[in-house]
Amino acid sequence: MARKPTWEDADLLLRIEEIAASPETRAALDWFEGTARGPMEDPGRRIPKEASEFAHVLRLLELFELVGTLTRSELLHEELVHHRWPSYLYWDFLKPTFERERKSLSPVLGENFEWLAERCRRTLPKGASRR
Repeated sequence: MARKPTWEDADLLLRIEEIAASPETRAALDWFEGTARGPMEDPGRRIPKEASEFAHVLRLLELFELVGTLTRSELLHEELVHHRWPSYLYWDFLKPTFERERKSLSPVLGENFEWLAERCRRTLPKGASRR
């Protein structure tokens, strides 16, 4: 049986919420919501490094890599994370860009983000996202 969330889990999740509320991260999350769900939606779209939006890509990578690392190492309660952050939605949209960057930067770029997204996809019931 999976462990129950603790107050420490909630506290850590709230600390991550503070990071997500920073102006830079909030701008990246808002950009994602407007781009991935708006008229520009294109799941195969690669964001060029030269584009101003690439800063948002990096900010989302930082956020979800942090959450994925803490979750994967069992420092953050996985079920809480999946219900708060449907990370597979972000991963699916950004995957083409990360695949390109893995070829030039590092083959492990975003590996904890990808792990988190795949676990989230298997954990959440179909249609159970915040979208």
